[in-house]
Amino acid sequence: METDRRLCLRQHPMGHDSVTWGDPPLQARRSAWIETFRSRSRFDLRSHWQRIGAEHGERFAEEPWGQEHRPDWAARGLLIWPRGRQWLRLEQDLIWPAGWTRSERSRVRLCLSWWAEAARLWVDGLLVHEGDLFDTACRWTLPPHFQAGDVLKIQLELCSPLHDDGALISSCLDLEPNQAGQDPDGILLPEALQLHLEAGGELPSDWMALDACAEAARDAVAAHLGSAPVLSGGVHWFGHAHLDLAWLWPVADTWQAAERTFRSALELMNRWPELHFAHSTPALYAWIERHRPDLFEAIRDASKAGRWEPINGPWVETDCVLVSTASLWQQFALGQAYSRSVFPEWQHHLAWLPDSFGFSAGLPAVAQQTGVHWFCTHKLAWNATNPFPHRLFRWRSRGGSELLSLMLPPIGRRGDPLDMLREQRQWQASTGVEEALWIPGVGDHGGGPTEEMLEQMQLWDGEPTALPRQHGSLREFLERLEPLNDQLPVWRDELYLELHRGCATSRPDQKRHNRSLERLLRESDTVATLLAMKRDGCSGSDWRPLLFQQFHDILPGTSIPEVFEQAEPVWRQARRKARQQRDCAVQTLLGQGPPTQGRRQWFWMGCQPLARWSPVLRLPVGHWYVDGEAMAQQGSVSGGVWVQLPEQRGISSVALERHRAAVVTPLQPRHPVTVTQAASGIWTMSNSLVSLDCSEEGLLQLRDAAGSDQLSGPLRIARYADRGEFWDAWDIAADYRAHPLEVRPLGEVQMLEAGPLVCHLALRFQVGQSTVRLDLRLRADCPWLELIAAVDWRQCHELLRIELP
Repeated sequence: METDRRLCLRQHPMGHDSVTWGDPPLQARRSAWIETFRSRSRFDLRSHWQRIGAEHGERFAEEPWGQEHRPDWAARGLLIWPRGRQWLRLEQDLIWPAGWTRSERSRVRLCLSWWAEAARLWVDGLLVHEGDLFDTACRWTLPPHFQAGDVLKIQLELCSPLHDDGALISSCLDLEPNQAGQDPDGILLPEALQLHLEAGGELPSDWMALDACAEAARDAVAAHLGSAPVLSGGVHWFGHAHLDLAWLWPVADTWQAAERTFRSALELMNRWPELHFAHSTPALYAWIERHRPDLFEAIRDASKAGRWEPINGPWVETDCVLVSTASLWQQFALGQAYSRSVFPEWQHHLAWLPDSFGFSAGLPAVAQQTGVHWFCTHKLAWNATNPFPHRLFRWRSRGGSELLSLMLPPIGRRGDPLDMLREQRQWQASTGVEEALWIPGVGDHGGGPTEEMLEQMQLWDGEPTALPRQHGSLREFLERLEPLNDQLPVWRDELYLELHRGCATSRPDQKRHNRSLERLLRESDTVATLLAMKRDGCSGSDWRPLLFQQFHDILPGTSIPEVFEQAEPVWRQARRKARQQRDCAVQTLLGQGPPTQGRRQWFWMGCQPLARWSPVLRLPVGHWYVDGEAMAQQGSVSGGVWVQLPEQRGISSVALERHRAAVVTPLQPRHPVTVTQAASGIWTMSNSLVSLDCSEEGLLQLRDAAGSDQLSGPLRIARYADRGEFWDAWDIAADYRAHPLEVRPLGEVQMLEAGPLVCHLALRFQVGQSTVRLDLRLRADCPWLELIAAVDWRQCHELLRIELP
């Protein structure tokens, strides 16, 4: 979800940039002069829109709703209407602007940009353009008869987003030359002047005496720009189409969007030799390879020609915070293996993750082990509080692994030379490197470069006030940066995103599915490895269903409900398959046959390579033996019995026997756990490795084996009012701690199990209309305390935290 869904106004500046000269009155005069000069080739349509069917003279810009409800937007000149998929239907008659010169050497474009879920543009009853939240602008060429004096009827239909108010961000007519590099009439001079001023150029003070609409002003500007120094720096560009595998659409729609995007890119490449196109995601290429083989072969041909660049890293553009290290390894290992197999003509050393919500500190070590040495993202530019300090840096893990790291420019941009100049200046100020990167193309739902974008870029070829541009691959740009490696700053921590901090708990069902399937796949692979070592042979697990669901808008829970409804059977089927494969492999490994003589064989197996295991399990009622010795056991409040197995080390298994009656005296528990209550009402649990105190208020203190306090204060259940920031389900308000709400204990501490293998206390709290149960469970011979929270959540726009200082 790369588009900034806060309506990122910096990407759609309204009006014109003012330049600071001297005192405010002089500045105002010069700004007005520039605005007037700009009108030679730009005509603002904002004030001419009216609702379809409205009385003549009733202008939409004069309606008070936008000013009352979104004054910040209204101050930027936006035309605003309410959220909730409400349609706004506008119209106006287009008349040739006064003062413009008609010429066969020029053309007129209708330029619009919007913040709307759907957009439709009609000219004289003909539908000429459609857009949405991702395709947010158009530069449509008006027909030649408009220059001949015909009046055009334009109608614009806009549907506001469900989650945000809608806005018509800009609307104007732009006059431009028909042919790039041929501008005898000086049509581009107003925009060239704006580029000159943006680059730090000056505006002579004697121009104030000139009529900005007169030919003398045009000649003065042309002469001044002709003598201005050539711009330093440049832009390296390639086309791209960011495509989320799911977000505001289901996965099935993604395949269609990919096919449309890829066919469009190939068709444009046939007509525009300078267009290089880059796209990511091995999972997407694999689908195209299987289901659209003709399209895939065309992509392969363009890749061999060096014009289609697979910028593949992990299998999908994965979440990089919620997944385990094993999953992250599989993402990169599978993604890189596929890429090297299918696109052998490219070196695959990129981790292209422009949109994931932060990155764990261990990612450099994992990625480097699969041959990756470049990391590319843009998401840290979204930080809500502290701007990330680097655009080009070395990201080092705690073990010393490093990735050269690039903060990308905003993706999904167009061909505006002013936007390119601003990006280049920001990049150079941050890195000292003169050549910046530019990535045009409609994104989020695919799309890619358009004819309009390429024509706009071509229009400025050779213009001295515009930055020189070089087309090519991302890898070519990165290779020119590699000699700077030793000069770059080093970042030695996670890359934390100061936004979307509520995603760790949004859609908790997805988190449960992910963690349970990760565990099953790891266990299945562990057993398969042991079988391979015994030469029994066993195929590895299929991680691809899990890896796909770890996409950065699925696992974090930021997609529409339909995405998660359709993901449910995928999770279930993948879990069932992994469990069956694991169990079959375990049975083969342990030589377990079918039950005989009414008896069932029992085994415990630890699949983690831990230095020490001290298993305490809950098993069916009976008397449990290992190698003829009766195990220590205790009845469980949940049914069955707790059983302590012999101490184990590494990956190991234990054969158990179950008897109806005790045969020998059971062993004594190792480090048995006890629980006591003091006269003050404070409960204490201890197993000599760890001890704790608690009351109905919560956990008061935790101590290690030496008796040292481990907490700086009591654990507490905390509740806050939280309206979020931009998206309340994904974000946590920065000031939530200023809005605490009451949490009230419900009754006394309840003792559920008293040892010697397990002690179990339950605490209950009233949280508004909701209830919280917090269980504290301590096992024998275990150096940690288990906290189990069960929440019946009925609150809205509130934040619940278990705070452990």
